[in-house]
Amino acid sequence: MSRILLSLLSFFTVLAFAQNGELTLTSETIDHSQSSKVLFFEDKEKTLSLEELLALPDSDFFTVDLDIPNFDFTTSKYWVKFSVTNKTEEDYFILETARPISNKVILYELDCGIVSNSYKSGDDFAYAEKAIPHPKNLFPLFIEPGQTRDYVLEVESDGEVLIMEIRIFDKIDFFEDEYASQFSFGFYYGLMALVVIIYFFFFVLLKDKSFLYYVGYVLAQGLLQFSLDGFAFHIFFPSGGYIANHFVLFTAGVTIFVLLKYVHEFLHLKEKLPRMHKVFIGCQILVSLGVVLSLIPGITYVIAYPLINGISLISIVLSVVAIYILIFKGEKVDRFFAAAFTVLISGAIIFILGNFGIIGDAETAQTALKISSALEVAILSISMSNKYRVLQKEKEAAQEAALKSLEEKNALMDDINTKLEAQVKERTAEIEHQKEQLAESNKEILDSIHYAKRIQEAILPSAEHVRQLLPKSFVFYRPKDVVSGDFYFVEKTLPNHGNELVVFAAVDCTGHGVPGAFMSIVGSNFLNQTITEPKVNSTAQALDFLNAGVSHALRQDRELNDTTVRDGMDIALCGLDTKNNIVYFSGAKNPLYVIREGENEEALGFDIGEKNKPPLKDENSNLHLQEFKGDAHPIGAYVDDELKPFSLNKVELKKGDLLYVFSDGFPDQFGGESGKKYKYKTFKKFLLSIATKPMDEQKELLTKEFDRWKGDFDQLDDVLVMGVKID
Repeated sequence: MSRILLSLLSFFTVLAFAQNGELTLTSETIDHSQSSKVLFFEDKEKTLSLEELLALPDSDFFTVDLDIPNFDFTTSKYWVKFSVTNKTEEDYFILETARPISNKVILYELDCGIVSNSYKSGDDFAYAEKAIPHPKNLFPLFIEPGQTRDYVLEVESDGEVLIMEIRIFDKIDFFEDEYASQFSFGFYYGLMALVVIIYFFFFVLLKDKSFLYYVGYVLAQGLLQFSLDGFAFHIFFPSGGYIANHFVLFTAGVTIFVLLKYVHEFLHLKEKLPRMHKVFIGCQILVSLGVVLSLIPGITYVIAYPLINGISLISIVLSVVAIYILIFKGEKVDRFFAAAFTVLISGAIIFILGNFGIIGDAETAQTALKISSALEVAILSISMSNKYRVLQKEKEAAQEAALKSLEEKNALMDDINTKLEAQVKERTAEIEHQKEQLAESNKEILDSIHYAKRIQEAILPSAEHVRQLLPKSFVFYRPKDVVSGDFYFVEKTLPNHGNELVVFAAVDCTGHGVPGAFMSIVGSNFLNQTITEPKVNSTAQALDFLNAGVSHALRQDRELNDTTVRDGMDIALCGLDTKNNIVYFSGAKNPLYVIREGENEEALGFDIGEKNKPPLKDENSNLHLQEFKGDAHPIGAYVDDELKPFSLNKVELKKGDLLYVFSDGFPDQFGGESGKKYKYKTFKKFLLSIATKPMDEQKELLTKEFDRWKGDFDQLDDVLVMGVKID
């Protein structure tokens, strides 16, 4: 029963092929397109199998009137059914169908309705899988003279224009025609390669961006044609697949993008046509969007085909419009440049409108683009040669003008040199005399500075004095210059409340060197006065007294003018009650650090107040560093036209506590491997790490740490660190 059904199916299939889609090979029909005689079926959902197709009635198929039909931008699968009767003496023919860039083309050879052979082509497959290894989609047809064979073509596209030419060649005639085609291909691509190489060297020589954009445009145009002719699939992407499918549309978008850049640069649209400049920028953005879409499979890729084709047409028209607007405005535009784009637009319009199926057939459209692009490149090369000649002339003229100017300058310089030689001899004697005077003056200045150092050292407390009042202490003191803007203060006083205090301070005056030294003398003088001043009975009152004295001495309490000195000082001032183990602290910008041992914050017993942060704990011990901040305003500064008072901090001490006051010279010093500041956080951690050492050893370790960090960097500022341990 099944054999009977199969025989009936084969009979009706042969009968259907005999009545519809019959092609006859004769000397008149061979080598000509016979697309108007075959049967087409559009499978929009791509779900139909070959067996289901063969079971369809002929009424479901359609025919076309064109020899080279264009099915526009499509994602459908098309089936083509036809039979071929051989009325020639040959038995081997070649079928050419679909453009080289088609995704999938499969030819089924039927024998009584059953597939006897199948052949693959298209860029979905590897190049080695093609039925005939050739950039075009070719299939072998083996038909004995007088024999009729049935065929079905399966053709699939993923969004590009699908062109379905059915052309059967005699094998020998096909390859003879190919030799002529290869010659034209060689001429076209040779021209493109030659232009790219020559004008790239022009760009290297002249550094003019229009040459670079021109080279990019010709290269992209050549790659586009290379893809349309099927050579990119053959040479670059023989494995087929994603890249082979997307390369044509990608190169088309890049070609238009670079063309817009080239025209924009060559015509100087930004300066000459600002509105057109904005339009060109908009087109470049749209083309870039199209290029991105062309790389994404699916609906975006399908949209990219008409988008890039439409923008391409608009862009070329805009280029021509921009050229003729400039000509109409009287601007000078190279005639070859204008002619080249006139030629290009004619070919591009035919090609793009042919892609949309509006005018001409596909073969004419593609030929028109290739011919117009070759002519355009040839004419543009003449235009770019003219530009090269103009640039060279401008360069030669500039060089000639520069040479003439140089000769005039040389003549002038000779005259000047003669006069200068006489003046030099005269001035040399004066300079030698001045040099001697400067050397003498310099010696006097250095002698004065060194004497100032002796004066400054005289006002500083001696080592014996410091050791007497603060037995367990150290002073690390390193001026940046001969004299310093930092100084330290250690004295004993008896305030009105009756408890004797040891007063010590670390003071940082504005600047360093001689200016800082002058300020240190002023500050030291007023600090000494606070010791005996009856109205000063606390560290806060001492800073208030110092603030008023410095401001008055530097004329800051008067109306500001050119004689007013706007300098001041930062200070950390401590009054140590050794009997009751209490330290009174007041600061102008500078803090007091107290290091104490304890299991936790509660055990430390610090009353830190609102403005001070919790203590910093040493990672390797139970030591904690508590920072007590000074006030934010310095000595010698008015706040809202008045002297702002300083606050008093009272800290109850324990045996073994360590107190540190300092200037900003150590934390602000640049150094280390990366040349950065030492910083206060690092300074705190280092003090914690050495806090258990004897005071003399602490000073030595601080000295070594400072030298290590500074390395080969210059000392940034004066450095002062004082440490005191509580018995």
